[in-house]
Amino acid sequence: MIGGHFDFASEGKGIVDDWSGASLLPSLFHALKARPRQHTYVFVAFAGEERGLLGSERYVKGLGDQKSMIRAFINLECLGLSPVKVCASRSDRVLLSRLVEVARTTQSPLEGVNVDQVGEDDTRSFMAAKIPVLTIHSVTQATWPILHSPRDRLDAIHLNEYYDAYKLTAFYLAYLDVKAD
Repeated sequence: MIGGHFDFASEGKGIVDDWSGASLLPSLFHALKARPRQHTYVFVAFAGEERGLLGSERYVKGLGDQKSMIRAFINLECLGLSPVKVCASRSDRVLLSRLVEVARTTQSPLEGVNVDQVGEDDTRSFMAAKIPVLTIHSVTQATWPILHSPRDRLDAIHLNEYYDAYKLTAFYLAYLDVKAD
């Protein structure tokens, strides 16, 4: 499962947090649909993340027995502010090691930057259900003040870095399809 949220805080336009993640979902779907896949990918944009993870919590609670079919949740959050980052502290170790492997193989930029102090994201709902998670983002000490502020607008996104996030994520999802047990 790959997701992002499309709601935003009252300050700013919400382009970075988080239309940047949610709007990438159709492009990733398009990139992956070209070849048959061993696994089914579900692309989902949640509402209510900024109001306490309401959408993702409701979604996970509503899964019932289907919860065991979800192998992982990949969260796309606040992309394009800087080169691609991963929140290592919240990430499943296998998912993280495979992302690092893909980044090295494709020579894609990737740094570990934990964002635990910035706030919650939709991975918490999946983690509570014991579903492995990984968050791809671009937040740094220098860029986090953009979130939930009037500076959260389109001109805050660096398009080359946004495209790098797309490419790395597309390669990563294709790799997970063949490497997943």
